[in-house]
Parts: sequence; C-alpha cells; structure tokens
Amino acid sequence: MTSPDHRSPVRNPLPSTVDNPVAAFLPGTFHPINPKNIPIGNDQVLLSIWGKLVRWILVLLAIVVVIVGMNLITDGVYNVGGFQTAHLYQLARNPLVGLLIGILATAVVQSSTTTTTLTVAAVGSGLVSVPVAVPLIMGANIGTTITALIVAFSYVGDRREFRLAFSTAAMHMWFKILVVGILAPIELILHPLQRISSTLSELILGRGVSTIPTTGMIRGLTDPIIDLIGMNGLFGAIGSDRVAAVLCLVTGSLFILLAVRVMSNQLRIITAATAHTLMDFFATAPGSPRPTYRRSFLGFGAGALFTVLVTASSVTVASMLPFAVSGTMKRRAILPVILGANVGTTLTALLATLAVVGDNGEFALRAALIHVLINLTGALVVLGIPKLGDAICLLSAATAKVARRSYSISLAVILGLYIAVPALVLVIYTMVN
Repeated sequence: MTSPDHRSPVRNPLPSTVDNPVAAFLPGTFHPINPKNIPIGNDQVLLSIWGKLVRWILVLLAIVVVIVGMNLITDGVYNVGGFQTAHLYQLARNPLVGLLIGILATAVVQSSTTTTTLTVAAVGSGLVSVPVAVPLIMGANIGTTITALIVAFSYVGDRREFRLAFSTAAMHMWFKILVVGILAPIELILHPLQRISSTLSELILGRGVSTIPTTGMIRGLTDPIIDLIGMNGLFGAIGSDRVAAVLCLVTGSLFILLAVRVMSNQLRIITAATAHTLMDFFATAPGSPRPTYRRSFLGFGAGALFTVLVTASSVTVASMLPFAVSGTMKRRAILPVILGANVGTTLTALLATLAVVGDNGEFALRAALIHVLINLTGALVVLGIPKLGDAICLLSAATAKVARRSYSISLAVILGLYIAVPALVLVIYTMVN
C-alpha cells in the first residue's frame, strides 16, 4: 500500500458508504491515516466513544430481540390449545436422540449459547420438560467443540503447528465427552442434576414460587410487540391457529439465533483490547508442564472472565490456539482456561431466564442451572484431580497425531461425527417412529 501524498490537501478520513458500508455504519473502526502492516495476531481495534456507543446500542437491541423471541415462542404455545406443538420436540424425549439433536443443532449454528437459550425458552413456554432439556443441553455442550477443531485447520501449512493447535482444540472436545459420558448415565438413573437444580431454584425464587420476578417488567416491554405480530396480531390474521403457532415458534427461534450472534459479535469487538490484554498477561506468566493449583485456578478464572466478555466459549478456546502453537503456553496450562470458558458460557442462558414470563419460569431457571451444574461440576472435578487433566492432554495429543496424517480425512470425520451421523440417525428414527 502506498503512503498518502503529503502535498495533497487534507480530506475527510471517513469512508464512503460504497467503499466501506460497515465502517460507515459503525464509526470508530476505520483508520486511514498512517496505515501500517500489522500482523494479524497483534491487530486490535481501539474504538472511539461513538463507536462503543453504537455497538452498545446494538447489544441492547439484541437483548430486546432475544426477549421478544422467547416470548413469541411462549405466545405460540400458550394460545394454541390442543395443537400438538410439542411434536416439534417429541423426538427429544428419547435421551440419546435429544443428545444428538443438541450436538447437531449446535454444530450447525456454531453456538451452544444459542442452543441452550432456545432450550430455556422452550422449557419456559411449556414446550419441553426439564428432563427432556437435560440431554439437549448436554448435546449442545459437545456440539460447541467443533468450532475450535475447525479453526485448527488454519494451521495445515505446518504439521507441527497443526498438531499443537489441534491437540489444544481436542482438549475441549475430550473434556466435554468425558463430562457428558460420566454425568449422562448418572443423571438418567439418579437425576442428581434435576434434584439440585430444583433445590437451587427454590432458594432463588422461594418455595412455591413458579414465576420469575421480572415477569411484570418483561410483559410491559414485550406485550405490545407480541400483540402486534403474534397470535393476536399479524400471524393470527392468517386465519389458521396451527400455521400462526408455527410462525411464532419459527420466528421466535430465528430472533434468538440472530440476536445472540449479533450480541456476541459486538461484545467481542467492544472488549477485544481488554480480553487480549487479559490473555497476554496470563500467557506471559511462567508455566510448567503441570501448573500448580493456584495457577490452575487463575487460568480457570481468566477463561471464565474472557468468555463472559465475548459470550462464547468457542472463541476463548480458539484464541488459545496461537498461544499453543507459539509455545507461549503449555497445553497443560491452557486446560484450566478451557475449563473456565465452559463455566463462563453458562451466564447467557442463565440471564435468559429473566425474560421468561408465566408459570413455567421456575422450570426455565432449573434448565439454565443444569447447564451451569454440568460445566461447573466437570471443571471442578478436573481441576481437583490432576490425573484427569493429564488423561485429557494425553487423549488430545493422540488425537492430534492421528489427525495430522491426513487433513482431508480428519476434516471429513469431524463433519461426519458432528453433523452427518446425528442427522442420519434422526432421519431414521423419525421414519421408524
């Protein structure tokens, strides 16, 4: 890129809407003066006050859209009477099928936050029971690990770098598989997650209380919008309750999907510099093949905080790959960060319960608490038993050695296990039933 001609008159540095419409719409991200070639790993955007303001407004609007989406789903369910809307989630009543639905849905939308938020909304609307929600949430926990695995393929130019990146991403996968593999049978037989979440919800809401305290405020915000487009509005004008209900369910789900994606992207940009500084500070600390308990819990806290800032555990895990490839952090020191990320990602679904209205609020809170319990229990067990962490690292290293033998086959296997196989099983199960 050539340097600007200093003899030419100074012009307005704002980009035109034709050349850069995104920068024009979101000010604070364009810097045409004194351009430099900055390595991708060091490239950061320092937003202006106006740029931050616009993005915070988008975040707030996204939150409103999530709330509207959740209540649009509720409107579609509550106003249909005998219409079998529960048939949409009928398949999930089989725990194994529910697990596969969670894996497939999350792998497709690339966001466990979206899947768990939709599940919480479904529970809050009465469409799904808490027992049915458990395997869906567990499946979402596994499905979200595909993101980091795919990001690892950006290092295919160097087999050593690919091995380091893929083994780091595989730690996320193996942790989730081990946690679900252990907790799923126990939950199926003894139901400890449901029992604990029920106790916690009673402590939070009070015994016998089934509604969320924010119900009145949320209804005041969303009722005019729901009345405009819901069963008593635009969709209801179609004349068919069944069609209107399906439109409410589909539109509400799309609202949540798009709003969570917008919110995550904007928060990621707003907090980019802070999050990068946080990880740089932690990465430059001296490490060892097996970190001490103190350093493990520091890494756990850093991963949780980072994920709260960017609202996506997959982003946290993917951001660890360059540290592993460069040797700045040992794989064993990265594991606590990944564990913390899995706890930090539960916050969004937990906050989503505040948008639930009606008598199923307690059940929605229980579903969100189960999401927290799954990730928190698994993280604390691995942190407390170093041998388990060592086992995860060994499994990840072995997986990476196999994966680097053939990039194309490895990628095909990943896509098959996360998408093709669950989809095929669901199709067969639907045909049989």
